This record gives sequence, C-alpha cells and structure tokens, in this order.
Amino acid sequence: MRSEAARWTGALLHGWVEVLTLFGMLALALLLIGWCWNRGLRPSDRPSVLPWQLLLAGYGLALLLRHFNEGLVPAAIIAGGVMVAGLIARTGRHQGLWIPVMLLSALLGLGFNLSFVLLTVLIMLVLLISAGRNR
Repeated sequence: MRSEAARWTGALLHGWVEVLTLFGMLALALLLIGWCWNRGLRPSDRPSVLPWQLLLAGYGLALLLRHFNEGLVPAAIIAGGVMVAGLIARTGRHQGLWIPVMLLSALLGLGFNLSFVLLTVLIMLVLLISAGRNR
C-alpha cells in the first residue's frame, strides 16, 4: 500500500496538474518578487504587483523547456529566452525583472525546484536590500 503522501506527490507531478502547479509556483514567486520590487517606489510610481507579460513569457519558457529534455536544445532555448528578455527589458516598466524571471522559469522548466526556490529567495533579498528608484 502506498502512503497518503505518495499518492499526493504522484498526483501533483502528473499531467495537467503539474502544469497548473508550475503556473502557481511561478505566479507566487513573481508576486513576491513584484512586491519586493514595488516596495521602494512611491505609490504613484508603482506598476502592478503581478505583471502579466512577465508571467506569460516565463510560463511559456518553462513549458517549452518541459517539452525538450536533452541535448543542446534546452541550452539554446534558455539563451534565446534570456536574450529576448534583455531586449524587452529595455522598454518595459519592470525593466530589472525580466532576466531574473527568465532564469527562474528556466530552472522551473528544467525541474530544478529547490534551485528555483533558492534563487527566488535570493532575488527577494537583493530587492529588499536595494532601495530607491534607480534600480
């Protein structure tokens, strides 16, 4: 007989539930990072806490990396995603968040969940320590 925890972890890492879990994890990480980003700004200068452009781009990268597992294809996808994020970051409102979110999505898409959590905490600490509007 399987334990209750084994049944839940098996259900969480299977099919569409895994896709929804990935979306929830990325949305929660982006919500926390967005709050830390907005903390140093005046209320009139604050963009949205959960930017949908970042969420959709990061989620798309994570799903694309989930599809390709081996070879040089994931490395090319990550490099392309970071380059596109760098280009988009020059014009958007969340300029400093594009590249870290793409790196978080790459970790999540490759299945490195502990590294994803650690990088999220590190980004939050850096954003909390760095204050001001000149980020």
